[in-house]
Amino acid sequence: MTRGCAAIVRLLGVALAVLPLSSCESDREPARAPEPSRTVASATPEPASAEADGGVAAGIVRAYYQAIQERRYRDAYALWASGGVASMKTFEEFRAGFATTDSVAVSLGTPGPIEGAAGSRYVEVPAEITARHSDGTTQHFSGTYTLRRSVVDGATADQRAWRIYSARIHPVKSSGRSQ
Repeated sequence: MTRGCAAIVRLLGVALAVLPLSSCESDREPARAPEPSRTVASATPEPASAEADGGVAAGIVRAYYQAIQERRYRDAYALWASGGVASMKTFEEFRAGFATTDSVAVSLGTPGPIEGAAGSRYVEVPAEITARHSDGTTQHFSGTYTLRRSVVDGATADQRAWRIYSARIHPVKSSGRSQ
């Protein structure tokens, strides 16, 4: 007998063994499917598409620069993983880094492919940044932000959210005073 036939015979045997356990009485409640386990029910659904998820990640980088522009440094710092620790600066050092920044603007490229590793998702978002300083100078930067989010069962909402994991941002050129 082939493996396929053997599997069908086993399945048929199980069905025939269970059949006598069912009742034909009409006054009994119909059998119900078991409730899903809490672990399965709390699993985070994946976004409809990787492209949409990459767009959400890019939105975090936009929100980061919007918070800096509005001088909401605590909010910007919190967009880094581990409550800001991933920036490798204390909050005070982070805020001091923008002391002479009058304005900042970011232009984002298309997020790269979303990659997975050990219960996490990662995506790189290219960015070009322009910063204007209180002394009239302008600085340009270019590079990528790597964002991470957890996808393991039981992760908190904060752990499932995209956060800035690391950055490779370098000065491109500086110009003199703005006109």
